[in-house]
Amino acid sequence: MAYSPGKKISRRQFIKGTAAAATLPLLFDPLPFYGTLAHASANVDLVIAKNGTPTKLLQASMAPLGGMGRFVKQGQRVVIKANIAWARTPEQACTNNPELLYALVRMCFEAGTKEVAVWDHTCDNYQFAFARSGLKEAGQKAGADVLSGHGRNVYKQVEIPKGKKLKTAEVLRDVLEADVFINFPIPKHHFATEVTLGMKNLIGIVWDMEQLHRIDLHQCIADINTLRKPDLTVVDAIRILTTNGPKGPGKTEDIAEVIATTDIVAADAYAAAFFKHPRTGKPFRPEDVKFVRLGYEAGLGEIDLSKVRIQRVTAA
Repeated sequence: MAYSPGKKISRRQFIKGTAAAATLPLLFDPLPFYGTLAHASANVDLVIAKNGTPTKLLQASMAPLGGMGRFVKQGQRVVIKANIAWARTPEQACTNNPELLYALVRMCFEAGTKEVAVWDHTCDNYQFAFARSGLKEAGQKAGADVLSGHGRNVYKQVEIPKGKKLKTAEVLRDVLEADVFINFPIPKHHFATEVTLGMKNLIGIVWDMEQLHRIDLHQCIADINTLRKPDLTVVDAIRILTTNGPKGPGKTEDIAEVIATTDIVAADAYAAAFFKHPRTGKPFRPEDVKFVRLGYEAGLGEIDLSKVRIQRVTAA
C-alpha cells in the first residue's frame, strides 16, 4: 500500500491490517498550530487522552499541557527515545504505533525544531526491527532521522552521581546533548520486571543493557533515570502487550489511550494499573512495581496519583 498522508482509513483497518501494510503509517490527521496554547500548561501535570486516531490522541493529550511549543523552541534539536527493540508488526504491540510516532515528530517540527532524531538500541537485528515495526519509515516520512544504538561509537562514558548501584555507564551521546529529550514508551508485560513502562524504556539509552540485569535491574532503571530526565513523556497505550513480554507474541489489549506528562513516575504509576498482578489477579498498584517505587524515592516524580493534577480528555 502506498504511503499517502491524505488518504484516510479506519483505526480498525490499521490494527487488523496485514503484516505488509503494517510497515506503513496509515492515517495522518493534519496537525494544528500549538503556539496559542502555551497558557494552558499551569494547572495540569498529566493528561490522559482516550478514544480517537493516534494522531488525534496525541493532539488531545498535548493541548492541556500547553502544546509542543511549551517544550520545543525554534531551532532546537529533539531526541526521541522510542521502543523499536523487536522485529514485530504494530498489531503485536511490542513496538510503538507508527502513526503516533509520525504525529509526534511532525508536532516537533510544527513547534520549530530544526532536527529530530529517533533512537533505540534494539534487541533484535536493528534493520529487521526498524523495517518490520514500520517505525523507520514512519519516522523518516515525518522528517526525522531514525537511528540505531548498535555501534559503541555513539555512546559516551559518564558518571551517574545519583546512582545507587549504577555508578557509571556508556550512554547515548545524543540523549545527553539534545536540547529536548522526549521519552516515548509503550507499556508491556516483561518477564524480568513484571512490566515495561516509561522509566524502563530508558535502559535502551545504555550500551551494556545486560550489565543492568546483572547488577540490580530495578535499581539500575531508577539510577539511569536520574541522569537525564525527559522533558516530556508520551506513553503509547493505544495497544499494549499483556503477556509474554517484552518481545511477544502474546495477548494484547486495546487501551486506546495516549498519556502525556512531565512526570515520568506519575506516568508509570498510572500505566501500571493496565496490568494484573500475577499473584492477586488485581491491577498493579504503583508501589507494586519496584522500579516505580525506587524512582519515587529518588525524587524523580510523584507515585501518589491523588497528588497529581490529572486531566482526562476525549480525542474523538
